[in-house]
Amino acid sequence: MTTGWITLLGAGIGVVAGVVGAGPSILTVLLLQHVRGLAIQSAITTSLVVVAMMSLVAIVPYAKAGEVLWRAAVDFGVASMVGAFLSGHVAALVPEKALLVIFLLAMVVAAGTMLWKRPPPDHCKPRPRVYTLAVLGVGGLLVGTLTGLVGLGGGFAVVPLLVVFARVPVRSAIGTSILVIAMNTLAGLAGHLPHVAVDWRTAAYLGVAESAGSLIGVRLAKRASATALCRAFGCLMLVAATALLGNAVLR
Repeated sequence: MTTGWITLLGAGIGVVAGVVGAGPSILTVLLLQHVRGLAIQSAITTSLVVVAMMSLVAIVPYAKAGEVLWRAAVDFGVASMVGAFLSGHVAALVPEKALLVIFLLAMVVAAGTMLWKRPPPDHCKPRPRVYTLAVLGVGGLLVGTLTGLVGLGGGFAVVPLLVVFARVPVRSAIGTSILVIAMNTLAGLAGHLPHVAVDWRTAAYLGVAESAGSLIGVRLAKRASATALCRAFGCLMLVAATALLGNAVLR
């Protein structure tokens, strides 16, 4: 497939990320592996570069609108960065087929969280700070480990955790999720770089495409239902993950 098509698909990934605050890492790894033809380890490392670039751009409009929860991002992000950095070093020792299976299983879990019906935060009392901190810390460590191993940014977990446990509005959860994705991917990349080569040329044009798409997605998010889009995206991801997982296990 030509560079033009890959760039176009990358822009679409950016739009999805800008709207729902999740999915860019998963989709970018799939694009790099199945369209660009990179091996799974190289696809994971290259995706970390792309998604980090996109997230740093996408967070700007959310931050300007005051829709980033900085304290929650730190609570979740610091724990996840530790997990991402450490597991990034370990990832080079894991067989490629095992990495692929872990990645696809994580896709299934991510799809499940997107399809889960969440209670409206505005009708719930705030939870104690210690409780929220513990949940976000443990969740961050687990998601960070997945980031370092298979390149997942963690948006699929950040949004529901913030909505259900921190009880914040969905748009604020999405903005915070994008910041956490940036933190995760940068930490995971630091763990991967000593061991796995990055396709820098692909990372450059795909990163620009996803960044541009994310800005479009942020604008669309103001008009579209993030919950409906998130569930539709979750359905598509669940079907894709199930099919790819079956293929990987039987191969």
